[in-house]
Amino acid sequence: MNYNLMKKNEVKPAVKGFNMSKTIKSILVILFVLTGISVQAQMTEEAKIEYLINSVNNVPEGSKFIRNGSKHSTAAAVDHLKTKYKRGKKYAKTAVDFIENLASKSSISGKAYYIEFPDGKTITAKEFFTNNLRKLEGK
Repeated sequence: MNYNLMKKNEVKPAVKGFNMSKTIKSILVILFVLTGISVQAQMTEEAKIEYLINSVNNVPEGSKFIRNGSKHSTAAAVDHLKTKYKRGKKYAKTAVDFIENLASKSSISGKAYYIEFPDGKTITAKEFFTNNLRKLEGK
């Protein structure tokens, strides 16, 4: 870009209306957005699993986590999943492994886990966690 010298150590852009400050800010915003996308893509599997466990806290108030036929609060479900993950990390190397091996069913009875929403709709925990993982990964 051509600059015309105005005073000693002061420059003026040759293009009228050009604002260097706004241009730099725009570039920084673009870099910030791209960095955010990059960070999400580089999220560790353990961080994804923690996200999935904590996603149970984001269901509508009054939702229940059904495990072995008994209804539990979402807070109890989060505690249970944290303990299960802590004890069974070797079965959950990836977020998909976590869903398949730990978060979807009882390791003792083999019965599926469910989430019951206040409106009565019930979905499997596998569906719930798979949907949340897809959202996290932008799929």
